[in-house]
Amino acid sequence: MSGSQTQIENTDIDANVNSQQNLSIGQSQSSGVASLDLLFAGNMPSPSNIVLLGAPLCGKKILSMQYIYEGLRSEIPGIFVLTDFGYTDWKAKMHGMKMDITPFEQSGLLHIVDAYSKQYEPSLQDAGAVSYIANLSALSSLSIKLAEIQDKIAQTGRPHRLVFHSVSTLLQEIPSKAFYKFLQFEVGKFRSKGASSFFCMEKGMHSSEDEGMVAHLMDGILEFENSKIRLRGFGSKEQWHDYSISENGIEIK
Repeated sequence: MSGSQTQIENTDIDANVNSQQNLSIGQSQSSGVASLDLLFAGNMPSPSNIVLLGAPLCGKKILSMQYIYEGLRSEIPGIFVLTDFGYTDWKAKMHGMKMDITPFEQSGLLHIVDAYSKQYEPSLQDAGAVSYIANLSALSSLSIKLAEIQDKIAQTGRPHRLVFHSVSTLLQEIPSKAFYKFLQFEVGKFRSKGASSFFCMEKGMHSSEDEGMVAHLMDGILEFENSKIRLRGFGSKEQWHDYSISENGIEIK
């Protein structure tokens, strides 16, 4: 690993650090997704780090897109990190769910970090709301880019939302130890910057030790299984709820 990556590994993490920025932290806030708020008995704690754990195609991606989009509609800045498909495909998926992100890209409210596309199109350059990372192994570059974006957002005095889709791709590409240290650093940093973050993870692709490792760093888990969803953590009752997916997104019942 590079010197910068070593610095990440050696940085002490205080998972409970409070933000030094003038942010609205420690308050419960509506996610903007009515059925998601039901799982939190009203509003989601902010800031918080939550892993979305479920099988492929269960709806994690859709719920994470809704979460970012509804935040943008409420003028909450958003960051979306892509590791298993590129910006062009992601924007098309958003459009297919009737989520037009173009105005938020133009206003500077939305930031996309694409760590997927450049490994296939090396000539891609940062443009507008989109920043490209060379490849999935470039952890230092990814960390630095996220820090740059979050520092700019912090200057506005706003909390923000972040989605990482997905940590499973990173875990497949890099050794578990390096992945864990990277994620530990980023989770602590996101919390200190006032971010409420979703991390998507594919259930059944990793060992129980790896799943537990990720869950250990989180404040809560949104678990998907057999068309049901439940919230673990935040003092929830961990009850399973039915949900359905339509062109309007996920509806939790």
